[in-house]
Amino acid sequence: MIDATFRAKVQEFVKNNKDDIVQDIKDLVAVKSVAGEKAEGMPFGPGPKAALEKGLEMAARFGVKTVNVDNYLGYAELEGEKEDYLATICHLDVVPEGNGWKADPFVVREVDGWLLGRGVSDNKGAAVLTMYMLKFFKEQGVKLPYTIRTLFGADEETGMTDVDYYLAKEKAPVFVFTPDANFPVCCGEKGIISYRLYSKKVENTNVVKFDAGVASNVIPDLAEVTFKAGVGTFPACEGIDVEETAEGVKLTAHGIGGHAAFPKGTKNALGMLVNYGLENNLFSEEEKPYFELLAKLHAVTDGSGLGIDADDGLFSPLTCIGGVMNYADGVYCQNINIRFPTNTNPEKMHGILSAQFEAVGGHVPEAAGATPFYIDPANPIVQAMMSTYNEVTGRNAEPYTIGGGTYARHFPLGVAFGIEPNGSELPDFVGGAHGAEEGYSIEGFMNALEIIIISMNELQKLEY
Repeated sequence: MIDATFRAKVQEFVKNNKDDIVQDIKDLVAVKSVAGEKAEGMPFGPGPKAALEKGLEMAARFGVKTVNVDNYLGYAELEGEKEDYLATICHLDVVPEGNGWKADPFVVREVDGWLLGRGVSDNKGAAVLTMYMLKFFKEQGVKLPYTIRTLFGADEETGMTDVDYYLAKEKAPVFVFTPDANFPVCCGEKGIISYRLYSKKVENTNVVKFDAGVASNVIPDLAEVTFKAGVGTFPACEGIDVEETAEGVKLTAHGIGGHAAFPKGTKNALGMLVNYGLENNLFSEEEKPYFELLAKLHAVTDGSGLGIDADDGLFSPLTCIGGVMNYADGVYCQNINIRFPTNTNPEKMHGILSAQFEAVGGHVPEAAGATPFYIDPANPIVQAMMSTYNEVTGRNAEPYTIGGGTYARHFPLGVAFGIEPNGSELPDFVGGAHGAEEGYSIEGFMNALEIIIISMNELQKLEY
């Protein structure tokens, strides 16, 4: 049972800091922290570096120690009785803004109690909450059993090498949770791997340009292809604009974007163009076999089109989406992002994919990925966090697994925990992570902060 007096203190703290939390989220989102060109002192480009510096500056206002680990990762720390530390970790880098926004994605808008902006929910809002968690414990004036660190990463969206760098220089936490998923506790994550599906070098092509996607882990909501003039007819099609240009006939597809791990409800703009080109016989005979394979890829999101589907009954079934398409010097390259359960592996999938694309003259290079991980829900740490969540919310929720990948898998002992409610429906004017109009409710942030503070207090009572 949560101590009633302690919970009342937490609730009062949340209420008194609400306006400052909202403003800090706005200020942090205003830093455009998309990965950029690496340079001296900027391992992930100027944007992530600026966001990391801003985040540490915010945390330092609360009188806690802050450390910048060479602009790979930073942390704020509240010293406890033990050197061993518990940690939270959020990321301050964001995916590219993409298309479909109604206003500047880096200027947060408040709409009916919701904050809209790139990074609001993934993951800057949660990062601000962890700063205020430290502020709360600092204000109590009592040294906790374990030191607490709130870690802020700068490379979560493009490789998570920031954590590898950090762990090479710093002792690992005895336990870490990342508020970068849904509530309640995520005790397992699918494996993740991306492959590049190359065509052969096409000598006789009808395509001038083909460009789609912003990142491997983002389902594209916009895709463009330009065909040579005179190669065929271009009938009207819902969601596809046809425009005559000096280079040829440009087709622009408008789909519904989203996170690669959660393809339900999305519509891949790239797949729309592939289907349109095949249905209207716009691809040359030489390149058509390659695009017929891509059509199988885009027809479904469970990998069955290319024969790599898998379901172990522990995780949700495998997902596979086409994220980025490039065309240069007669060679097409389709990037795919796969989230896979325990009953398949990269070697098996690579063999299946290679056989199909080599049969049409292409190739699929091998790739490195992350294997699935799973923590027994009966673990006392998981149970402590679940008990806190259920008591605060009045629910009877159970731990769950996801197709997304979080920082948790990179630590000796960690889980994802919050901040979004599991299975919640967003209003129609709010988008999800990696999509346009990304947002999160102010009330949701306040509820999440209460859960995070109380959970950290309960975690302090355990042995690790």
